[in-house]
Amino acid sequence: MRATLRRVLSLFAALALAGGGLLAVAPTAAADVTYVPDDWNGKVIYLSQACHDRGDTVCHTNTGCDGFSENVNARWVAGSAAAQHGTARLNLLERGYKVIRGNGLARSNIANSNRAGADLHVPIHSNAINKACETGYSKDRYGTHVLYVSSAGKECAQIMKTRVGASSPGTNDSRRYRTDLGELNQTNAVACYLEMEYHVWNRGVQWMRDRSGWSWRIALSVDEYLGYP
Repeated sequence: MRATLRRVLSLFAALALAGGGLLAVAPTAAADVTYVPDDWNGKVIYLSQACHDRGDTVCHTNTGCDGFSENVNARWVAGSAAAQHGTARLNLLERGYKVIRGNGLARSNIANSNRAGADLHVPIHSNAINKACETGYSKDRYGTHVLYVSSAGKECAQIMKTRVGASSPGTNDSRRYRTDLGELNQTNAVACYLEMEYHVWNRGVQWMRDRSGWSWRIALSVDEYLGYP
């Protein structure tokens, strides 16, 4: 299974290097990945990795500077936040959470999150202003955005914006109310939708790729929101 996943991710990366804009590839056949801690605190966190279905059956990815793929990076960030070892900061597994990483189309991840009885649903994405890698930018044009629709999601979004945004290079960090996204409206769990940074400027791309340096902030945000169960 791991070898298959590596081959799929390599395919994503190769396609992403082909150029900017929107790419479409077949969705991965891999099932969701579940991590169960030795001492479970009773809470389930569903990390929904970016996969834009655009109403069809194909997984689309957005590309940015230096061949950056939103989908591929979201997968690595989710894995890092869930169970990366070897750092001084605690990941979700080490904090006692059962973690499920969604490997499918958005609608599949919503259904699987609901089926699993998740306590918090966290879509992981990156942002864009346009399809090109921008030059002549200012850091106040970019930053971490966290989307929400419910009052509980608003609280989670504020925490995640503060914790993750403190590390991201852009300074335009914000929480944003949205009503047009299925992963906010259709999950039984409170949804806290993370747009890590913008992938259309080089500093944002470099930061997102350095996931070992900051992905623990997702776990910290979850722990703080849920009251350190």
